[in-house]
Amino acid sequence: MSARTLRCSIEDIIAWHPRLHVEPHAAAFVAVVGWYSRPPAGFEVECERIASPWLRGATSFRMDVGWGDATVDKAERLRATMQQKPLVELAALAVAFLLARRVLKAGRLEVSEYWERADYRLPGAEHVLEASGTEVPGELARRHREKAAQARSNPLGWPAYVVVSAFGDEPHRVRLSHHPHQGASRGEG
Repeated sequence: MSARTLRCSIEDIIAWHPRLHVEPHAAAFVAVVGWYSRPPAGFEVECERIASPWLRGATSFRMDVGWGDATVDKAERLRATMQQKPLVELAALAVAFLLARRVLKAGRLEVSEYWERADYRLPGAEHVLEASGTEVPGELARRHREKAAQARSNPLGWPAYVVVSAFGDEPHRVRLSHHPHQGASRGEG
């Protein structure tokens, strides 16, 4: 594991993505991660083909994510309202929002159309962003392969960032990767 550490609060995504209604994502993150961890929760993040000044050439780093009492209250209400699987997906998107801002330095995020095969577009970078999550750590590699194949086939023809989170005993694990569009030749993307 790299010596790089990213420290942030899950509530940061609310200020970082003001055009989006991400408060439910922050609450879902706490509903899921708070089940396993006390703040700040530790994550091991593995990076594949990520060019980022923040990484300084590293291929992995630690991420410590904290949260406040007000978000704990919202998380408890959300847990009483939603089933676990959609909570996990919202929590995984919250992780993607953190990484998009701090590591990828992505600008504005726009929600994709369902048929675009990714969760969000990054129009300034002409990339798509696909995220997924699981509470079964052994599923991380398979889920990552599936989501990468899905995002690479987006009809926009754009390269893809894929973020897959495995929530469980600490440290939680995240795989962040960059992929050329499946139609691109080896020299492109």
